Amino acid sequence: MRALLHVLALTTVTRRSAVLRAAAGAAPLFYRAAPVPAAPPAAAPAAVRVPTFALGSLTASRLIQGHWQLAGGHGRYTVEGALVNMRAHYDAGLTTLDTADIYGPSELIVGEFVKREPRAVPCTKFCCFRGLQSIDKAEVRARVVAQCERLNVPSLPLVQFFWADYGVQRYVQVAQMLGALKDEGLIQNIGLTNFDLPRVRQIVEAGVPIVSQQVQLSALDSRPLQSGMAEYCAQQRISLLAFGTVGAGLLSDRFVGAPPPGAEAVRAGGSSLSMYSATASRFGPWSLVQELLHTMADVARAHPGASVANVAQRYALQCSPAVGALIVGVRNSEHVAENARTFSFALSDGEMDAIRAVVAKRQGPRGDVWDLERGVPV
Repeated sequence: MRALLHVLALTTVTRRSAVLRAAAGAAPLFYRAAPVPAAPPAAAPAAVRVPTFALGSLTASRLIQGHWQLAGGHGRYTVEGALVNMRAHYDAGLTTLDTADIYGPSELIVGEFVKREPRAVPCTKFCCFRGLQSIDKAEVRARVVAQCERLNVPSLPLVQFFWADYGVQRYVQVAQMLGALKDEGLIQNIGLTNFDLPRVRQIVEAGVPIVSQQVQLSALDSRPLQSGMAEYCAQQRISLLAFGTVGAGLLSDRFVGAPPPGAEAVRAGGSSLSMYSATASRFGPWSLVQELLHTMADVARAHPGASVANVAQRYALQCSPAVGALIVGVRNSEHVAENARTFSFALSDGEMDAIRAVVAKRQGPRGDVWDLERGVPV
């Protein structure tokens, strides 16, 4: 723990700055263990337990702890507070944790939790931004071994592959390198992150055993559905791991009948609110977002104890049989019980149709998965 704190006593970063530094070839910066109070004691376990599903060879929770927030840009935290927060969510049934090699110290902190709770299932990413022409087997191996060390595991339970530039057409070759490490036992399962459908097909047809694809998916972002990604993944038994399902709180009770967050509120809300506010603006005018929110609020009233956020999460879970789990940002323990309540009810066909009727009026986002973020014309 002392060594971990020493590594973290550097400087603050945002996810964007981490990505930009990776693209530029610089070493990642780490988040300062800020002198703020530790998180409150873990909340009592939620009344509703989160179910599990088969994710390749793993037994994963259908709600996954998302730890992008540990990269910085989401407010200050202490390492011990983050670990207490992980424990609160784990005890509520979120036994699977999502991190990445570009999320600052996230892998190190998740690894410290895994040391304390060996039953936890840490899932990470293998992100390729730079040196795409020269990346080779030795580099892939060295990076994976380093990730195992940071996460305190002998092999990576799930490594999710991301490739920044389709113009450098070596993503299939590098995916096969990861496949070779799976055969060797350094990786247990291989997934993808934010690939479009043509590239997913290429990688699968090259014989790489893909078990998951992490995508932004919500009532505000239908790209995995409209592109055919969800249908293809269902056919191939590839589980979609959906993030952004409540849009950093935009799809919650807080915004029903409320104005959109202003520029100052978006800045104060950090990287997540900035990202998902852009998604909402592509979806359509705020009046259309309000129509969606009021529809979800009507649905929530039919389910005792349910919130708009629960309805938004149920919609994401039920919109395609390919959806295996939702990744929820777990900046603190305030929403543990609320998140678990998502599994206390299901939406009827009529309720799904009511939400789909509003979603059908959307203006965007257009294109395939992550096209806009890559700068692909749509």
